[in-house]
Amino acid sequence: MPEPSRAPRPRPLLTNLQYVRAVAAYLVVLYHARLLTSLGQSLPLEFGRAGVDIFFVISGFIIQHVAARDDVGRPGAFMVKRLIRIAPLYWLLTLLIGLGGPLIPALASKAGIPDADLVVRSLFFVPYFDGVGEIHPVLFVGWTLNYEMFFYVLFAAGLMIRGTLVRLIVLSMVLLALVAIGFVVDPRSAPGITYTNPLLLEFGAGLWLHSLWQRALHQHVGARGRLAAKLVMTGAALALVSGGILWPTLPDPVKWGLPAFAIVAAALMLERQDGVARHPLLLLLGEASYAIYLIHPFAIKAMSLLGARFFRDASLAMQALLFVATVLIVGAAGVALHLWVEKPLVGALRRQFVRRRPVPSEPRLSA
Repeated sequence: MPEPSRAPRPRPLLTNLQYVRAVAAYLVVLYHARLLTSLGQSLPLEFGRAGVDIFFVISGFIIQHVAARDDVGRPGAFMVKRLIRIAPLYWLLTLLIGLGGPLIPALASKAGIPDADLVVRSLFFVPYFDGVGEIHPVLFVGWTLNYEMFFYVLFAAGLMIRGTLVRLIVLSMVLLALVAIGFVVDPRSAPGITYTNPLLLEFGAGLWLHSLWQRALHQHVGARGRLAAKLVMTGAALALVSGGILWPTLPDPVKWGLPAFAIVAAALMLERQDGVARHPLLLLLGEASYAIYLIHPFAIKAMSLLGARFFRDASLAMQALLFVATVLIVGAAGVALHLWVEKPLVGALRRQFVRRRPVPSEPRLSA
C-alpha cells in the first residue's frame, strides 16, 4: 500500500538577507532620528540614507528569486502579489495621515496637511512635488515605493520573456536606457525625474546578483571564501559609513549603491546552508523591516513632540537617552505593527487572491 504523500517541507530561510534588511531599516531610522536633538545633528549619520540603496538591491534579488520562479508568463499574478505585499500597510498609514491630518495637525509633514488629490496620488504611487518642492507622497518615506512599483511594472512586462538570461538583458537595457534618457533630457516633472533616476540601476544590480548567486554564491563556501566575504563586507561597510565624508560629491548609486551591492553579495556568501537563524531577534527585525520603515516617521514625530516639551534644554546625556529610546521604540512599534497588522492582513489577502502553487525545494526568502 503506497504511503500517503507528504506536504513539501518549507524552504530554509535566507537568514543573512533578513539580518541585512534589519540593518537597512535601522540605517534609515538613524538618518531621520538624528534630527531629534542637537547631539544627533552633530553626528556623521548621513550614511543612513544608504539603507534605501540596500533595500533596492535586495528588492531586485528577491523579485528575481521568487517571482521569476513562480510567475513567468503571468504578469498579472505577479502584480497582484506585489500589491498585496506592499500596498495595504502603506495605504493604511497614508489614509491615517490624510484623514487624521485635519484633526491632528501633528500628523502632517513639513509640507502641510494634504488635500484629497495628493492622498489619491500617494495611494496610486504617482510621484509629485509636495508643498516644499520635494518628490514626497503623503507618507514621505513612501517615495521609495514609487521606485519599487515602477520597477515591478517593468519586471511584470519582462515576465512575458521566457528566457531568464534574455529577460535580464532586456530589463537591464531598459533600466540603462531610462537613466540615459534622464541624463540627456534632464526631466523637470516628478514622474520624469523618478522614472529616469540612476537609483533604478540598483534594482538591476539585484537582478544580476541573483544570477551570480545561483551560479556561484549558492555553492558551498569554504573557509577562504568566508574570510574573503567577511573582508568584503567589512570594507563595504567602512566605505558606506565614510562615503558621505570622503566622497560627498559622488552620485548616491556610486557612493552608497556599490557598497550596498557588496554587502548583500557578502551576506549571501556567508549564508548558512541549514537556514537556521543564529540571531532570532535580528531575524524578527528583518521580517518586520518594512513595517519599521513605514512606522518610524510616526514614532520619531511622537518623540520629537515629547522632546520639545521635556528635553528642550537637555544635557548631552539626556539627548543620548532620547535618541536611544527612540530607536528602541521604533523597533517595538514596527514589530508590533508587523505581527498584529501587516502579517495577518497580508496573509488574509493572499489566501483570498493568490492561488497556491507547489513549493520548490530551494532556499526561501520572505517576499
